Amino acid sequence: METLDQIAIRHQTDKASVFTRTYAKPHDYCRHLESFFAPMRDKPIKFLEIGVGGGESIRTWLEYFSLAQIYGVDFVHDTNPYNTPESKEVPHYTFCQGNQGDPVFWACFAASYGTEWGVIMDDGSHVSSDIIATFKCLWPHVAPGGLYEIEDLNAAPEAVGFLLAKVPELNIGTDIDSIHFSKELCILRKK
Repeated sequence: METLDQIAIRHQTDKASVFTRTYAKPHDYCRHLESFFAPMRDKPIKFLEIGVGGGESIRTWLEYFSLAQIYGVDFVHDTNPYNTPESKEVPHYTFCQGNQGDPVFWACFAASYGTEWGVIMDDGSHVSSDIIATFKCLWPHVAPGGLYEIEDLNAAPEAVGFLLAKVPELNIGTDIDSIHFSKELCILRKK
């Protein structure tokens, strides 16, 4: 069975340890994500990625989480099957076009697609205000034991400050079970 990183390399997402396209560097997130994702790999979870792009990572999640229902959100739409609303080309995948910094969009999204998300991944605008607004809207909808992951934090210093301010909450009985920081990446687990 292939690792998450091997699958990601094959699908050419920049989340992998090797990325051969010239417009981005490999972020090597999969090495960190594997330990969090492995227990969920064969479970029928709901997985949301914000920031779909060309669909490289969506293809990775569809293969790695074969029993999951995968959802994607992006501001850009209709450029490929992974960011086209109502596209039936990809089984177990749903795309919704929207602005991640808009709380009304997220309220409508939750009303349409439900709650109890196993994984929410923010690889969207990388703008601190959008990251913070999205977290505030979606964290309540993460399932117990679920994960909320934020990428490319090197571009969002205010969001890093917001997340660091969550660390003391680990000791005062909130619904945050753990927070993992690594280069440009934060993963929060819900109790």
